[in-house]
Amino acid sequence: MRINRITGAVIAGAAGLALLAGCGGGGDAEASGEASNETRTVTDSTGTEVEVPADPQSIVTLHYAATETLMDLDLPPVGQGAFMESAVPEEWLDQLDEIPKLAQDEPDLEKIAEADPDLILSPNTYEPEMIEQLQEIAPVYQFTLRGGDRAQWKQRVNEVADAVNQTDELEQLDSEFEAEQQRLADEYADATKGTTIGVVSSFEDNSAYLWGSENMLGTILSPLGFDWSADEDKMVEKYGEVAQGGNKSGKVEPEAQISMEVLDKSLNDADIIFVNSDLRGDYDELTKALMDSAVFKELPAVKAGHVYPVGKATIAGYADAKYGLELTEKAIQEYQKD
Repeated sequence: MRINRITGAVIAGAAGLALLAGCGGGGDAEASGEASNETRTVTDSTGTEVEVPADPQSIVTLHYAATETLMDLDLPPVGQGAFMESAVPEEWLDQLDEIPKLAQDEPDLEKIAEADPDLILSPNTYEPEMIEQLQEIAPVYQFTLRGGDRAQWKQRVNEVADAVNQTDELEQLDSEFEAEQQRLADEYADATKGTTIGVVSSFEDNSAYLWGSENMLGTILSPLGFDWSADEDKMVEKYGEVAQGGNKSGKVEPEAQISMEVLDKSLNDADIIFVNSDLRGDYDELTKALMDSAVFKELPAVKAGHVYPVGKATIAGYADAKYGLELTEKAIQEYQKD
């Protein structure tokens, strides 16, 4: 990728101005004493040891995958990566809209320096040169966004929580989520047992995107008692590529983009097809085109009327995961009526 270059002098100058601005009311900083200087050493997703503040107060996230976890933990950042409004909980929109957006495809180094962060949370997709420039501003913790561990969304969430010293608070969120999974598994066992599901979406014209059983939604839906489409898993294994979506791990992720010509071989055994949606249960234009295609309409689950939205297949945190469970419960209830 092309790195957005910026001289160290510009970064240092912007950071210095922010520091001077912060000194204007220095009483609070002095009153906090040594506590404000306490640090911890943590190991990020790349295996790098990073010295981070023990109690970070000004966190910048460069991707929504970290922002959501901070919001789940009631620790909003001072700057954030770009996001789609329909892909975040409605109740967060007002607060998120007030937080400066400091990263689109690449970080805006000058704006990040002006935000004067004490910690930067970065996805593991940027080139080393970019990370080095970010490190001139503040400690940089790289969390897992792409790679062989991409499917382990709880791992990523825990990485972010560890970076900000909030793993204890995260345990409560996880306990509540797993309890809800168990409730659905127990309450709807008659409907989920022996029922085969698959998940599909679309990110490019005239193509479909498959999500295998070992991907993010697999960890959410399989514990409810469903069987995963063997057809889909076979196609994911066949068409999955190492170099997709910024993956630099050298490991194939359990997902794959396919041509429409092989869609009928990918989900033919599914009783239910879940379709990637936003956090309002709506589909984007590419997904609508997929669902309007002749090959999709010929799938057995589609003919039977068993197609349902499932929320985001790319789980950023517990807000996404819980919404997925809500839509899944509605889908199961509809499926039971037939």
